[in-house]
Amino acid sequence: MRNTINGVSYFYQWLQPYRPALPTLVALHGFTGSSESFRPVFAEEGSYNVLAVDLIGHGRSSIYVHPMRYELPLLVEDLAQLLAKLGIERYGLYGYSMGARIALFWAVMEPAAVTHLLLESGSPGLADPAERLARQRHDRRLALRLLREPLVDFVDYWQELPLFASQKELPLVQQAAVRQGRLQQNKFGLAVSLVYGGTGKQPSCWSALPQLACEILYLAGEKDVKFRKIAHQMKQLQPEMTIKVVANAGHCIHLEQPTQVRHEIDQWFVKGSGPQSAD
Repeated sequence: MRNTINGVSYFYQWLQPYRPALPTLVALHGFTGSSESFRPVFAEEGSYNVLAVDLIGHGRSSIYVHPMRYELPLLVEDLAQLLAKLGIERYGLYGYSMGARIALFWAVMEPAAVTHLLLESGSPGLADPAERLARQRHDRRLALRLLREPLVDFVDYWQELPLFASQKELPLVQQAAVRQGRLQQNKFGLAVSLVYGGTGKQPSCWSALPQLACEILYLAGEKDVKFRKIAHQMKQLQPEMTIKVVANAGHCIHLEQPTQVRHEIDQWFVKGSGPQSAD
């Protein structure tokens, strides 16, 4: 399904048949991913609805729109309006990596609407202005490389990052499916997403963590040392946040351990605000 918000066409899909009496969890994918990446996690119906969205520049959502639409404040405004158009006033958010950054920013901007926040391998951004500037420069260089080279070359580079090393333990057919999903992306959309929606560009959410009142669960992979550290740094500012370290998983936990991720979500995401409606 599609819905146009402020000139941007967003593709979204219910991963099971929508049931108005149940709460909704909104799933936001990572960089080079799409809403399809969550399908293995939610293959079976549960006690909640799952709405997966293709983020701007990815999948079947708009690509060639004004670059400012990729910036987190405007992107989150669009996504909140999408949920409002669907008649869903309160909901949980589940984001992976880039999607987790967006979900956290969304929870900060729309505290009355977000009941639950699940962050998988996510970050509140960079608090140090010098680090943000350095990251912006890095992301611009990476975006230029992406635009100049064939997409397959960038995908080869991306999948070899140490962050994704544990994915090499997956069955070859599963690795091939992930690679094929990346190759189906549009390199212009990915490049603009890096420059305007990347970690260096987004406003830092570190100072906002103590004010969050929703239920927060952070999933970190046992093999993902960097994001396990970030999770514990976040908990120092938001003691009510629950951290779950998932065994035998790296950065992309829902790819490597989908059954365990589903178990954690089922235990955590409980019915919230009663019946909703959707188009």
